[in-house]
Amino acid sequence: MRSIGRVSRGLFRGPRARKVERLAGRLHDAWRAGRRLPGGGYEPQIRTTADRAWVRRHGADRVDIANTGYRDLPADWQQENRESAIVAVRLVTEGRRRGADLSGEEFMESASHAVHEAWLVRNGRRASPEQRLPYGLLPEAEKEKDRLVVRLALELWS
Repeated sequence: MRSIGRVSRGLFRGPRARKVERLAGRLHDAWRAGRRLPGGGYEPQIRTTADRAWVRRHGADRVDIANTGYRDLPADWQQENRESAIVAVRLVTEGRRRGADLSGEEFMESASHAVHEAWLVRNGRRASPEQRLPYGLLPEAEKEKDRLVVRLALELWS
């Protein structure tokens, strides 16, 4: 019955909103891939949620975000992935509209810079000093996190 509700909700969303949700799910999967355990499952990441509807359904305010698929996460734990996805889908959509070379390094770096700047607006106060740096000064490992968001967004159109 839950899957029927998901399907029907998906029918009433536009293509852009569906891309955002698909990308948000892929971002969550990419994050938890680094926590994959050899025997299956993921290294637990227990967090508290303020999503009252989720708490009512599950009878608890704690969730293992690593071992929970994106669609089953509480809304507050979906939010960051969704926000990053909104930015990336908008950037790719705009890039396609203006005929940018989406496979080029210039687009990748420009879009990754924009993803990072939007992330800083949302998370700057709680970011580490290293993460607060402007995109051009970030270590490659941090830049790669922003590039991954763009790369996964581009895959939605391929």
